Amino acid sequence: MNRLINRLKIKAGPMASFLFVTVMVSLLSACDRQSQLVFDGRTMGTTYQVKLVPSEQSVSGDLGQKIQSRLDSLNNTFTTYQQDSELMLLNRAPVGQVYAVSQDMLHVLNTAKEVHQLTSGAFDPTVGALVNLWGFGPENTGNRVPSETDIATELGLLGFNKLQITPDATSITRSSDIALDMSAVAKGYAVDAVAELLEQEGFNNYLVEVGGELRLKGVKANKDPWRIAIEAPSLERGLVQKVLVPGDAAVATSGDYRNYFEKDGKRYSHTIDPRTGYPLDHQLASVTIIAETAAFADALATGFMVLGADASLKIAEENKLAVYLLVKEGEAFKSYYSSAFAPFLSGD
Repeated sequence: MNRLINRLKIKAGPMASFLFVTVMVSLLSACDRQSQLVFDGRTMGTTYQVKLVPSEQSVSGDLGQKIQSRLDSLNNTFTTYQQDSELMLLNRAPVGQVYAVSQDMLHVLNTAKEVHQLTSGAFDPTVGALVNLWGFGPENTGNRVPSETDIATELGLLGFNKLQITPDATSITRSSDIALDMSAVAKGYAVDAVAELLEQEGFNNYLVEVGGELRLKGVKANKDPWRIAIEAPSLERGLVQKVLVPGDAAVATSGDYRNYFEKDGKRYSHTIDPRTGYPLDHQLASVTIIAETAAFADALATGFMVLGADASLKIAEENKLAVYLLVKEGEAFKSYYSSAFAPFLSGD
């Protein structure tokens, strides 16, 4: 029996990071509500929300439109659901051709390259063909277990190292017919882009969230720090595992327990290991990263989800990265975190 279980109503792209960070926004006083502006809408197949605390500066009447326009522009850059997006045009460019790309694309590619190297290839934006092969990608081919031959064929076509950025940092070339999918970093970059927009407008107290990716700065309207909650790994939504006070930082979480299919009694994760071609088969349930940018946190959470708990903690300690892991042990979940993450646990 092939039983698809997919409780999250967002599109799954290659190595998609399903995010379970919840903003703690309850119990605001009437004064706080009046002092806090909220902008929300849809982008990148999911939702976004911006909470903004004005101080003495005025708020332009078109701020909400500026936010939406910036997000629309990024969606048109990175989506795999529009054949004329910058990403899809890049994927169809002739192999070996020097192809000029936008600064947004270059920024995301550089972040992806950094995390690809840091995780020794566990994060790889070229894994999309394998995700489609397993039935989890945008082509929606239906969940199935591919043959070993088909998996080996697709593995031979992958490799983020087959993409090179030109020395002048304006263009890229592909040495092989790889297909990029930036879904595991683009939402994080969108968060950073909106945060940058707010700071250009003079705001220093805000929370930006896109599809669960977060960036926070300053304080709420009542002067309390922003608090967020890591959701417990369960099919029941809203159970809080841990409360955090990140300060001025970005937060991203990747999890592996709500999107999978079962066949012949075996469970197959939606996250594909680009090094093997097969779904993840370990007990790491979720990874939360606190970092300077949401793009880096987004990509690293996905890469660590692929690596598993031991390898992720080793890299985190070596590089002073703030990482929190939930690992399934028997019928329970146990938490592990790096030394750099410990200061953020004061929100309990």
